Parts: sequence; C-alpha cells; structure tokens
Amino acid sequence: MNTNFKLKLTALGHPNPETFNCEDEKEYRSVVLWLEDQKIRHYKIEEREGLRNIDSGNWKEAYDIYQKDLVSPMVDGTLNEQLNWLLSYAVRLEFADNVSKYKDVKVEQPKQAAPNVVSSNPLDNLNFDSPAFKAGVDRVCTLAGVGPHPDPKFRLAAVAKILKNSPHPEPQSDTIVINQPVDVLNLLFIQDLRELQTKINEALVAVQTITADPRTDTKLGKVGR
Repeated sequence: MNTNFKLKLTALGHPNPETFNCEDEKEYRSVVLWLEDQKIRHYKIEEREGLRNIDSGNWKEAYDIYQKDLVSPMVDGTLNEQLNWLLSYAVRLEFADNVSKYKDVKVEQPKQAAPNVVSSNPLDNLNFDSPAFKAGVDRVCTLAGVGPHPDPKFRLAAVAKILKNSPHPEPQSDTIVINQPVDVLNLLFIQDLRELQTKINEALVAVQTITADPRTDTKLGKVGR
C-alpha cells in the first residue's frame, strides 16, 4: 500500500486506512466516494449519483467530470496522482473546518538518550566538599606557605600558581620537604603515582580551570551559574 495514502486516510479518519489497496478498482472508487460524501462535499447529495455507482461502466466519466469541477491540477495525471491530490485537498478542508482543534497540536519529538560520557580526568572524580579533600589542601597549603581561606578551592588556586611559577618551592617547615610537584598532586588526588607522573601537566592545567571560578561544578560541565 502507498504509505502516503495510508497517512492521509488515517488523518481523515477513514475506517480502513491499513487495508486500502489503491490498485483495486472497486476500493479506489469507494475511497473517492467516501472523500466526497464525508470530507469534500463539493456536490449536493443528489449530484453524487455518478460517483455513487461504483460498479457502473460510466463511473470513470463521472470521475473525470468531478476532477474538472474541483479544478484539480491532476486531471490528466495518473489515477494515483489524482487520488493523492484529492486526499491532500480533503486534508486541507478538514483543517480549515477544525482550525481551533488542530492549531495547538504539538508533535512530540523522540527523546534522545543522553550520551554516557566517561571521563579519564582524575579531577572529575573528586569530591571538593569531602573532609579528605579539605585535609589534603590544608597539608599542601601548609607546605607551600599559602594562608587560610574558608574555600579550599581558593587555596588550591594559589598552590597551582606557585607550582606553575616555581615547580620546586621552598618549604615553610623543616619537618616536611616538597621535592617534586608530583608529591603535591599525590596528596590532593590520591592517585597512583605512576599514572600521575604521565599526567602532571594535564592535571595542573585542569586544576587552574576548576579554580578559576569557585562555583565551578565539573560534573555539570558548567562554569558559574
């Protein structure tokens, strides 16, 4: 079956849009009559006799006249082209008769599943409000000489600047010495030392990005409000 015919017949409320066979002469004529009786109504009831006699040998002649009376642009087209125009015309009339019914109809768009993005960035797995994170920041800031602040991310930003400008800062305590920036990152992120050695430059840039705005939430992929 022609899918286009099926959709339009369904929209018009035809009783059998699924089974309509446009190649069947009797079914074709029955649909034309149904369209005129139920949707188009160009003729008065008594004037539809020629179309109503679907078994008559004169039906095609009555159909040709009907097409001309409707000023169909498909008068000289194929039967399927003529029927397609009739269906489209009927749909337009149906909408015009029920504008208030259809004007607010919204087509629902299929919902697309959000992609499951798995990040390899160790920063995305950090909980910036956890006691362990805050304790780590405290230890690092003590070693780097960064003063107190209620937001640990501000202090972390200061540490990042120190590491960028002076990769081997002088310790503020004689009891603990920072020999490598890797030691600082290891305290902050509790990551495997071998893995961090290959990602240190990437991690430092990521730290600076996160601490640029105290409201940053990397899980949302959004900076600020």
